[in-house]
Amino acid sequence: MRLIKFVFLFWLSVGLTGCIIFPLKESNPDRDLNWCLPRHTCASTEAVTFVHSIKPFKLAVPYEQAWPEIRNSVLALDNASIEHEYEGYIFAKTYTPVFHFLDYFEVLYIKDENRLNVRSSSLFGLTDFFTNYFRTQAFRTYLEEKGVILPTNE
Repeated sequence: MRLIKFVFLFWLSVGLTGCIIFPLKESNPDRDLNWCLPRHTCASTEAVTFVHSIKPFKLAVPYEQAWPEIRNSVLALDNASIEHEYEGYIFAKTYTPVFHFLDYFEVLYIKDENRLNVRSSSLFGLTDFFTNYFRTQAFRTYLEEKGVILPTNE
């Protein structure tokens, strides 16, 4: 019976755990947001799978003009707070509206391509009911309305 309880608790903890994401270090030479776990709890411009992939964020204005608006748009997301920030990178914590589950939201400026990499990922759960996808789309809408990024149809 103890073994069954242990196996059940182990399975539950592994199954409900999402992805613990640590902020990128400013000195890190590998400047990317990496990938999403194979769960439906992540949306990223760097994802290669259809389930996780979102369209790129191409800047329409110079970085210096765009960054304050990018920062304000992150803060405009529901229940968002910026935890770490340095030039060209934001790591924010956000919370889901109903149950207040912790999610991570990251923005990384890619200078050579004048674009943003964006990732929104849940800490817990097997599904997030597309919360992270909708969060990235809300972020996109804010930036498009301010003229910071090109519309996705361009």
